[in-house]
Amino acid sequence: MKTAPLAATTDAAWVVPVTGSRQAGRRWRLPVLLGVVCAACAAPPPVARPLPPVARWRGDMETGDLGQWSYLLNARGLSVVPSPVADGRFAARVELRPGDLWPNGLNRVELEHKPAPDSVAEGHATFFAWSLFVPVQLSPSRHQIGYWESYPSYRQIMALEARGRSLAFVTRLPEEQVHWTASDALTPDVWHRVVMRVVWSADPSKGLVDVWFDGAPVVVHAGARTLWDAPNFVHVGLLRDKPEATELMFIDAAVEGDSLPTVWSAGEPTPAKP
Repeated sequence: MKTAPLAATTDAAWVVPVTGSRQAGRRWRLPVLLGVVCAACAAPPPVARPLPPVARWRGDMETGDLGQWSYLLNARGLSVVPSPVADGRFAARVELRPGDLWPNGLNRVELEHKPAPDSVAEGHATFFAWSLFVPVQLSPSRHQIGYWESYPSYRQIMALEARGRSLAFVTRLPEEQVHWTASDALTPDVWHRVVMRVVWSADPSKGLVDVWFDGAPVVVHAGARTLWDAPNFVHVGLLRDKPEATELMFIDAAVEGDSLPTVWSAGEPTPAKP
């Protein structure tokens, strides 16, 4: 709080009778001056702090189980563990074995989250993020480690793909387009954070995608058709095109919200919007 210089304040604030002795004038001046100084030195009222943003949904396993998730694909390979964790006390362990086959032949163990239908409707925006950890490098085969698809038609809309340490982000509609690749991004034995912003639209000129990886913007306002025939849902985990040796991944701190601060990693500053 700014205060005026003392001389200017006292010249204006002193009250001296038009008639009266010098002693009377001094008696008037001192109380008024003290009141002005005390008012200037008073502590400002406390500033109200805004409440932290509230997430629409969390999949952080802090319940001690996997009950926060909508569906478990090949639940045999999914469990809750106390280590390693990105945040809090628990994380999900994803173990993909050659025998974890889906009826269509895909080799998969995944966690599924279905947002509220109105939150992924035409013109709405979703912020979604999760942390992932691979103890050893994945095989060179394609792994789809996080993707959105339509329900109930199960048409994939966009995906984060891994091959060994390499990552790529791809949208599928109206045609497949690779928006980002990095040859050495998925380093093992390190927690990585993926943050997404999606504006949902069946019109490719209106649908948009932004992606941050480990705090850096890697996809900025990519145009795509982000809706197919119904609201979308998201999978995270391990999906391979064909059976191979057993692989592990850990998932933690998944969150859905309506703003970037809601889903950004705890303890890290939110970046400027791209």
